[in-house]
Amino acid sequence: MDILQKSFDDAIHSLAESTSQRELNDFIDTQFEGLVAKLPKEILSSIMEDAEEGLAERHSINAQFIKRILLRWKEGFDLLEIHIEIAVEVGESFNDKFRPEAAINNNIAFDVLTRLHAKGCLISKEILVLLKNGYADGAHARWRALHEISVTAAFLAAHGSEATQRYLDHDFVEQYKAASQLNKYQSRLNVSGFNEQETEDFRSQYDNILKKYGQEFKKPYGWAKPFVNGNLTFSALEDAVGLDHWRPYYKWASQNIHAGSKTTGRSLGLSETEEDILQVGPSNSGMTDPAHSVAISLSQLTCTLLLSSPNLDSLVAAKILISLSNEIGNTFLECSKRTIPDEDVSL
Repeated sequence: MDILQKSFDDAIHSLAESTSQRELNDFIDTQFEGLVAKLPKEILSSIMEDAEEGLAERHSINAQFIKRILLRWKEGFDLLEIHIEIAVEVGESFNDKFRPEAAINNNIAFDVLTRLHAKGCLISKEILVLLKNGYADGAHARWRALHEISVTAAFLAAHGSEATQRYLDHDFVEQYKAASQLNKYQSRLNVSGFNEQETEDFRSQYDNILKKYGQEFKKPYGWAKPFVNGNLTFSALEDAVGLDHWRPYYKWASQNIHAGSKTTGRSLGLSETEEDILQVGPSNSGMTDPAHSVAISLSQLTCTLLLSSPNLDSLVAAKILISLSNEIGNTFLECSKRTIPDEDVSL
């Protein structure tokens, strides 16, 4: 890009030596707009011509780097993957065993808990992919969602069908708010919003649900109103289920989602360097905290599901997951002390 700028500067300088200021201004007015419109296409075309070779080189470098990551953290990754698969299998078994009866009894609490658990398992697998590819901060940020699901599931399990119905009905609030926002910005987004009838339907559902539950229901956690004291916040849900001690880690993970100043200078991926580096790619550092956190939260979520209909099998499975989550933390800590020489890596 600097070469283009230099060429442009030279052309203007040369023209300035041979023309008057008025002629130069006319040239800039008539030519500059077309030049700016033309250059990006030409540059992109040039980039695309060399893209295949360039991407192949980057893929080779990335594959070698990922191999270094796996060599360092393999034992931890394997344990975490086993932990996730156990959670998936016991969740599937629980669903198969109890869903027929839950369907007969219209047990919405069972349905929501199993769906939250499935979502938690999916998020856990996403986190594992991020870790294996060197994105510890992204994994930590994704854990934040897993923690929210774990807390929500524990809250609903504690307060039963009434809280669960309110939780489900709150979707009418979210639908109306989302539709209103889309309609407001549809022209700037260059998309089609909802038509008048659709918008009216959203509004009608919204008004009816507020008549049923009251005006506070429209708040982000308004569905939890009868079961918490004070402000309707996620922190209130954490307090109610005894998981408020995770708040420092939740806030820490939030730094990787929001645009606060801390996210510009600190990261898990740079935890082993003292240099002031602008990280734009994967790192071989910082896996321990997000990996251990996901193991603990997935254990909590799975235990919440299993203990909603406890039996000997579910108690044993819960104990296995809790024990394994502790081992995962210790294993990742040991892996973090390991270094991998360059000569140990080959494609």
